[in-house]
Amino acid sequence: MTTAALHALNRLSDTAISTDPFPHLVVPDFLPADLYARACAQWPEPAAFGILQAGDLPARHQVPLTESWLARCDGEQAAVWRDVRDCLFNPAIVASMAERFPQVRDKLGWVDAPPVPNMRIIEDHTGHAMLPHTDIEATMFSMLLYMPADGGPPNPQASSLGTALYRPRDPDFRGRGMDRYPRADFELVAQAPYRPNHLLAYAPSDRSFHGVEPVAAPCERRLLIAFAVVETRPPSRRGAV
Repeated sequence: MTTAALHALNRLSDTAISTDPFPHLVVPDFLPADLYARACAQWPEPAAFGILQAGDLPARHQVPLTESWLARCDGEQAAVWRDVRDCLFNPAIVASMAERFPQVRDKLGWVDAPPVPNMRIIEDHTGHAMLPHTDIEATMFSMLLYMPADGGPPNPQASSLGTALYRPRDPDFRGRGMDRYPRADFELVAQAPYRPNHLLAYAPSDRSFHGVEPVAAPCERRLLIAFAVVETRPPSRRGAV
């Protein structure tokens, strides 16, 4: 394990779990400061971004952090983003999340193959919003690393740009798969701090309702999203159509 990955693992392991409105971690200074600064300096050019979902999310742009994209980068940019990727996803991170979150332990017991990463460098622009949802069943855990642009004045909207954490007004309500739900049916409990090098991490469940409050003009929200993806059907459901 690299020194940077060990730093990230220790920051994750040393952070206490918050339980309201569902178990999650907010980890300050997740990456080593020098690596974080290098990643911000190697942020992709605007032409590299594509719209994530033209119909549903036209103001969310992404660069998939894949080997094919890294192969097109220059040497320094590729090296930096590989280091960042390895800090967010490696066997020790998976083990740490399994130790902290029962859902991760359960899902590891249901699968025959280890989880794989699905990472995206994200820019959200004015007008972006996401209704409350819990994440797809195939996600073992989710991590969002906030990477606001530096060098400029503080963003007065920063307190409202972090991922919104919701509680359903009906205490018995449970989420399903990729479904999104009316905002009016939920109470906004908290928003993760949209601050440099802060990480939000959680294990999706039928109560992990989160989303994005509308991004007002003028605004650009930058982050890296990492999903650990697996086949999560328990043995009793395998083979079901």
